[in-house]
Amino acid sequence: MRALVIAHGEPPSAGLLQELAAAADLVVAADGGALVALDAGITPDAVVGDLDTMDQFPEAPVPRERFVRDPDPMTTDLEKAVRFALKRGAERVDVAAAGGGRGDHALANLSVLAVFRDHEVVLHDDLFEVWLVRGRTEVRGEPGTVVSLIAPGGCRGVTTRGLRWELQDADLPFSPRGVHNELVGERAEVEVRDGVLLVFRGRWVERHR
Repeated sequence: MRALVIAHGEPPSAGLLQELAAAADLVVAADGGALVALDAGITPDAVVGDLDTMDQFPEAPVPRERFVRDPDPMTTDLEKAVRFALKRGAERVDVAAAGGGRGDHALANLSVLAVFRDHEVVLHDDLFEVWLVRGRTEVRGEPGTVVSLIAPGGCRGVTTRGLRWELQDADLPFSPRGVHNELVGERAEVEVRDGVLLVFRGRWVERHR
């Protein structure tokens, strides 16, 4: 089962959002993410969160029985929505509209990948797909596809195969070091021994000269 969680950040193109929704068995809006969904012509199956945003839009065309209020102040609406999708049986959760705006919110939304590190959660925008490496991962795309590796908090034992600039059992600090690599062929592998490592796979090709 695949779920799409729509947050209330900067929305991607309507085309990407509709593509993700079409691939999903369940569409969950994180509170004000319902407005993002509706703007793209998508009616969410559930709206989850503290609902402080959606309470201001009682006329929104989403059936009230689809609203799930969770007032827990210790978790964000995005966390609540992802957890809801997982409890409903989602094996993969795609997240959209989680970036832009305030930098602290954007970083906090990225941290959801670490919070749910035992599950397959992928963040999407018009430039990147982002996911967390759980031991080992594959990156696929056209040769020249942009790939960045970012290690919040730093990582140890990072090994790559199939990227233009390779790492071999390397330490990767939280720094710009892993930014803007690229696929040599159509497939690469990334491994990490310790730490949180995020893969940013670009949606475009930009070969270095």
